Amino acid sequence: MFWNKAILLLLMITVVTLLPACQGEADESHAPDFTLLNLTGNTVNLSDYRGKVVLLNFFATYCPPCRMEMPDFVELQEKYGKKGFTVVAISVDNEPEKVLPSFIERLGLNFPVLLATTKVLRDYGNIYALPVTFILDRDHKIVKKITGMVNQDELDPIIEDLLSHTRA
Repeated sequence: MFWNKAILLLLMITVVTLLPACQGEADESHAPDFTLLNLTGNTVNLSDYRGKVVLLNFFATYCPPCRMEMPDFVELQEKYGKKGFTVVAISVDNEPEKVLPSFIERLGLNFPVLLATTKVLRDYGNIYALPVTFILDRDHKIVKKITGMVNQDELDPIIEDLLSHTRA
């Protein structure tokens, strides 16, 4: 009986210790670069936005919280776009060519919408819950990761702080 408990305890400690390594967590210090397609078939790299503060949002059109936060992202892009900020949205929709054009038009999205790949989802920590938003500084270090819906009131102070820092 004692040995069974000891073995079970050892097994639990091993699982808890190794689990984080198996989960593919994103590098907390730097956003992985990517090359993704947009709806017109052009490639876009995260490095294209070097020097800008980036709000990187993983979403799907079928996700109610994702749809609800998009108007705030449109406002943030309008408010800070000329100050060195951009929103970049990455769609995980299954048939993006069918669902995204009307979604983009209906919501008036004024920022790039890219198509997710398995690699980018893995590189950013095996994204499986939506929405997920990363805030990146001008050097594309990850400042904040938010799982779940976020709004403009939460993002404004973070973006303003990052924009107020000039690059060295």
